[in-house]
Amino acid sequence: MQTKLSSKPRRLPAATADAAESRRRTLSAVIAHKRRCREAGVPDAATISRMVEAFLASGGSVTACPTAYVLPVQNGTGRQS
Repeated sequence: MQTKLSSKPRRLPAATADAAESRRRTLSAVIAHKRRCREAGVPDAATISRMVEAFLASGGSVTACPTAYVLPVQNGTGRQS
């Protein structure tokens, strides 16, 4: 990548050029993802139902995590936060 800050173009260091190229690729991927999501629209209830049925039919299961217990915190004011 070259920049023109003066009459003579200078080359950016390879790491800087690579970082700039990576940002461009990431940005274009984000824009493409947003475009695909916008074009796909919001799924209706029937579509969601079919997706869940297909997930469960393929052996998918819902993971139920154990309950997380939180202990009360004494913050010194006589109240629990």
